[in-house]
Amino acid sequence: MPAPVVSVIIAAKNAEDTIGGSLRGLVNQGFGKDELEVIVVDDGSDDDTAEVVTEFSDRLNLVEIRNAQSRGVSTARNTALKASTGRTITYLDADDWYAPGHLRSLTDAITGLGVDFVKTNYLIVNGFNRKLRRAPCAQHNTALNPRDHILPHDASTMVDFPECWTGIYSRAMADRGLLDFDPTLRTCEDRPWTWRHHLESDSFAVVDTAGLCYRKGSTTSLTAIFDERQLDFIPAFRSVFAMLETDPSLRRFEQKAVRNFLSILYFQIVNRGSSMSRTVREQLNLGAVNTLKNIGNDVIDLALTNYGERRLPVIEPIVRRAR
Repeated sequence: MPAPVVSVIIAAKNAEDTIGGSLRGLVNQGFGKDELEVIVVDDGSDDDTAEVVTEFSDRLNLVEIRNAQSRGVSTARNTALKASTGRTITYLDADDWYAPGHLRSLTDAITGLGVDFVKTNYLIVNGFNRKLRRAPCAQHNTALNPRDHILPHDASTMVDFPECWTGIYSRAMADRGLLDFDPTLRTCEDRPWTWRHHLESDSFAVVDTAGLCYRKGSTTSLTAIFDERQLDFIPAFRSVFAMLETDPSLRRFEQKAVRNFLSILYFQIVNRGSSMSRTVREQLNLGAVNTLKNIGNDVIDLALTNYGERRLPVIEPIVRRAR
């Protein structure tokens, strides 16, 4: 039997209210049952997620994996990746869904363009409101060099568009280990993952579709959590900096990585800092300072070029401590 056209990986925890919609959307993607493989990792749910998933076993080529205890989204995705057999791989969160035919358009694009991965736009859904978020690349439907779309440091580029579910990836990337997530990261796991794609893969493309619907405001999302898990962006970016230190030709990207790091730091301070405990806020400040201590002052100065008068005063105290 030929391999499925695509494997869709879903890591789910306590998703009984939403995962049914995710799976119904997959039924309407225009694939034969053997062409589409859906792998759901139930990561320690204590609700009826497993029962909802099982209801779709007669409509989808479904692989169900259950963790008795939660092992985290990174490990759940890695487990599903090892079980996958599709010629291409993509990811879907258990509270998001596809418009009819969206996935077929992605598989046609990656096959037709012959690239390692394809990224696309998505819709942010908040109640009845819809907002389009576009991939920050104006060149569509053509093979591109991933390294060419990391810079400039002071503008939005493809490494600022890291969500794994905005893309579809070739089996060759999985075989090269480029789709494995760092299992120690509970949040921000897709940042070093995306940086590695742009540093190590050979080609990618952007296509102009918007059939992925991202549900904003879910109370079970880790983006709504304000504890120490949100600080995982610090080790995530330490791993990015480590990648750039392996080859002198990659040092030109350091200011972009620092700019990414400072932007997330600013977001955490302004949007989440007041909801963090004092201990977590202290860990945030100390972790940021210790990370920046290992970065050259010249690189930090370049990263702060055109940073903005409103944002600069927020992160300047941390930068001064790091110097």
